[in-house]
Amino acid sequence: MAYKSRFLKFYGFTAAFAVATTLFAPPAAADNCTTLSNLRLTEVISITATSVEASTFTSPPFLTTPVPVAFCRVQITVTPAINIEVWLPTPANWNHRFQAEGGGGYAGVISYSALSMAVTGDAVTGQFATASTDTGHPAFGTANGQGQANGAQGGGGFALNPANDTLNEGLIVDFASRSEHEMTVKAKAVIKAYYGKAQDYAYWNGCSTGGRQGWIEAQRFPEDYDGILAGAPAFNWDRFIPAELWPEIAMKLDIGQPVSQTKLTAVTAAAIKACDGLDGVIDGVINDPRQCHFDPHSLVCGRPGAPTDGTCLASQEADAVQQIWRGPRGPNGEFLWYGLEPGASFAGLANSTNTTPPVAEPFTITLDHWRLWIKQNPSFDWTTLTTASFQTGFRESQAKFNAVIGTDDPDLSGFRAYGGKILTYHGWTDQLIFPRGSIDYFNRVVAANGGLRRVQQFDRLFMVPGMNHCAGGAGAVNFGQSGVVPVSLDPEHDAVLALQRWVEKGEAPDMLIATTDQPPTRHAAENATQPAAFTRPLCPYPAEAHYKGGGDSSDAASFVCVSADHDQHSDHDHH
Repeated sequence: MAYKSRFLKFYGFTAAFAVATTLFAPPAAADNCTTLSNLRLTEVISITATSVEASTFTSPPFLTTPVPVAFCRVQITVTPAINIEVWLPTPANWNHRFQAEGGGGYAGVISYSALSMAVTGDAVTGQFATASTDTGHPAFGTANGQGQANGAQGGGGFALNPANDTLNEGLIVDFASRSEHEMTVKAKAVIKAYYGKAQDYAYWNGCSTGGRQGWIEAQRFPEDYDGILAGAPAFNWDRFIPAELWPEIAMKLDIGQPVSQTKLTAVTAAAIKACDGLDGVIDGVINDPRQCHFDPHSLVCGRPGAPTDGTCLASQEADAVQQIWRGPRGPNGEFLWYGLEPGASFAGLANSTNTTPPVAEPFTITLDHWRLWIKQNPSFDWTTLTTASFQTGFRESQAKFNAVIGTDDPDLSGFRAYGGKILTYHGWTDQLIFPRGSIDYFNRVVAANGGLRRVQQFDRLFMVPGMNHCAGGAGAVNFGQSGVVPVSLDPEHDAVLALQRWVEKGEAPDMLIATTDQPPTRHAAENATQPAAFTRPLCPYPAEAHYKGGGDSSDAASFVCVSADHDQHSDHDHH
């Protein structure tokens, strides 16, 4: 396929530095660029502008391919330590649009790959003026050394003062909302100074934490952006982040140790096989996991049809899988949050070593949140948690962090009044952020803003069957979302262009056409009849794609978007 990853954003790539700025309308672009270093902006500690020639800029390890176009690089540091970069294409190549780029995980780095993609542009979008922020703290070598840095993911240690283990509330606010707004204000000032005019339209593009950042902009600074593309948003932060530890807790409480990765992989395959055909098409994808009632106890050793290859489950292991799918509950069955969906990989949140017995390896982002944010104790031992103390810690997270970073305010009246448009997408097999959290929030927005028809005039949610966190997966998962090069540069196949058409021409996206990344894993019997690649329509929730019952099932044209009643509610105890 003519697919190449723009850059894979697991919980997010980016790299931390400082940032810069510019003045005056364009005589010579290079001269004008360097004058931006003299720009006076409020709360700015430093500003440096550098003219960069084509194919000369790289920033390993985050950006190893040189940026192919010339641009003006402006590095800005806002008090106390918010680093921002604004990249400006030459005046002749600018598309008169500003596109900000979101971060990932706990951020802590500049999103160089995203900046490169935006400033380079393509034949249809042209070259964006673009910006990124590290959100006010470094991902690596944090002052207190308490962050669990994991590859490109920065740790959450910035939230805790090392001297006395008190919360660093200023840095949390910077991470949650202030840095994004400051970046936006500064970038717009730089754009106006460099080009002699403001941008015609301002866009946000991000996934995961980048999706949450887009949403907090819509909620708190509704006039910052005309259009927001928000993937797999990490909103509901105060709830879903602690809930990410639940899979490891469920296995510990039910079994005393993790279920092996080999067995969990077999569980996922069995769930897909059982529920794949519910939509009338065998394609290796569960179209709507809420309709999948697969019971993992059918895989218990000795049961009729249970695996005989060593991947059958003990009864307690099946119990644990059920708990993981159901999501965290209190000691009396109280709903806390959603779980992983059948068909999603367990490797993100129920991970363990390949040893005998396996040893739990909790996801570092949730581990940091429990130790450093909730407990304010770097030595906290998560294995001491019980169902009751998990619930207590979960409620503590809500009490401490909902107001600052929950990003779940359903009142979008300001954004609607401004005329903003927001397009959200979320993969049904997201292995890190629970997809039903996006549906939960959307339903609350509908209730708070005058009903579905009114909300869909400015806010649309697209659920993506078979898509993992932000990208990848067995389904039709390429639609030009954050970090992904679309297969076709048109508003039907490219979410960036779909959002632009909505903002600039008033044509709302009634459907996106998504394409598979690679041949999905198939059951042997289907290999002969099912083509390697397929396209599918993505429909604005609560509609979903239904096979018409005839025609080529690998072609999106054989499907139609249909709204179903069951989609209207959240169904906490579905599994």
